[in-house]
Amino acid sequence: TDIAFARDAFRDLLKIRASSTLLRLPTAQDIEQRLRFFNVGPTQNPAVIAVHLDGKALNGHVLQGANFDAMVLLINVDTRAHTVADSAQRGQALSLHPVHLHAQAADRRPAVAARFDPATGQFEVPARTAMAWVLPSASVAGAAKTHP
Repeated sequence: TDIAFARDAFRDLLKIRASSTLLRLPTAQDIEQRLRFFNVGPTQNPAVIAVHLDGKALNGHVLQGANFDAMVLLINVDTRAHTVADSAQRGQALSLHPVHLHAQAADRRPAVAARFDPATGQFEVPARTAMAWVLPSASVAGAAKTHP
């Protein structure tokens, strides 16, 4: 039923949120330093919200529990799929968040229809879908300090 799907899809989003402190940044300064919207300006597609979160060390501080060097969050509210691009994502080894790839994921559209082209930084976002792409964490230099 629609109610069961909504419940299960919401639970999946909660699992994604719990997987990284990037989705629970503690201060306004953290948000300002790490969050960047793309798909903005005169060529913006108004049906898609596109966000990049930086999980790498900033000023020598590592965000404890980030678990990813970057996250890209995409929400398409339209009844049809859309494509958005972020030139900063060119060459990045992004993959769908593991929750989307799990066989028991409530919404299979990200695993089946979403695409990312690292050559162009272009994302294909299925209709009425919220999804997360992740860049797995690289090893952190021993000199970096931990920021709770």
